[in-house]
Amino acid sequence: MYTKPTQTTSTFIQSRVTSLNYLKPSLCTQQQLRPSRLTARRICLHPLGGPHPLVNTCKALPLDNLPGEAVAAALVLSLPASVLLDEFLDTVVPRVNAITNEESNGVRFFVARPGTGTSIEASNGRIPESGTSPKTRTAVILIHQILGLQKRETELAQALADEEGVVAVAPDTFRGQSTLWPFRAIALGFKYALRDGASWGVESVHETVRWLKAQPDVDPDRIVVAGFCYGGGAAIRYAAAHPGEIAGVAVFYGRPLLEAAEVAKLGNTPVLGMYGTRDSQFPKAMLDKFKADLAAAGVPHQLELFDGEGHAFLRDLAAVRQGGAAGRSWQLFREFVQQITIGSFER
Repeated sequence: MYTKPTQTTSTFIQSRVTSLNYLKPSLCTQQQLRPSRLTARRICLHPLGGPHPLVNTCKALPLDNLPGEAVAAALVLSLPASVLLDEFLDTVVPRVNAITNEESNGVRFFVARPGTGTSIEASNGRIPESGTSPKTRTAVILIHQILGLQKRETELAQALADEEGVVAVAPDTFRGQSTLWPFRAIALGFKYALRDGASWGVESVHETVRWLKAQPDVDPDRIVVAGFCYGGGAAIRYAAAHPGEIAGVAVFYGRPLLEAAEVAKLGNTPVLGMYGTRDSQFPKAMLDKFKADLAAAGVPHQLELFDGEGHAFLRDLAAVRQGGAAGRSWQLFREFVQQITIGSFER
């Protein structure tokens, strides 16, 4: 149902301009603005480098007959306006509200529970019963990518709930903001992860953990936090900021902790990390240091590298079903959840 916005268009845009100053183009000389003809014709849309889950290759644009400097100027000058327009549309009809089903203290999330009567619910004794009381389940939090909470995460959460008999939650750590426009994703990434002192959504994740621990069908000692890209970085930073709160953390191609002192804060929390060998965001030297820091701190861990894969190799549930790196990494993650459930992760 349409809800009348509380701000007029002009008021909304005026309130957002200062937060987007970092996207405004600086004054450039004509020489600085002139790209090569190749650059003018082929423009990659991934905001942070590496293949984007929605735009996996550079898009060839029909710009052969336009001056390179004109194309570059038009693109650069239009970015702030396009970001503001997408943000305004997201406010008028909130995308996150349409795909979430729970809320706690201002944090919205999608909660998935296994279907009634599925074979998973009664399989392998992975979901223990205590006397005649209801079953308590492992809970898994799946944190979204830099685009914000999307249907992608809700589908993966439901699949995990059905496959493993867990309570799976996909929280919104961007406080109601999401986008499919890569340049707005840059703005969101800057706000929540890239700028100095960014929170990485840790407070939203903590509220989700707190909510889960209050649920009668959740075992409060068996909560796993996982995430993709930005969400992977958020997951491991939550585990370091709140040691002992969760039973495990899984990182799908997310920014690792870069300082040994931060890694040591993980304590005994098991870590599963999955990265592509061709992911330019996380070079081998960075991952080697992360692994060495985990080992030195005595953190139980498993780091898996997927040969030939770049960033964001688990695009969506359909990619998981097709196999390849997406399917293999999802299977590793499911096994990790199973090990946390029965307390057998000892690496």
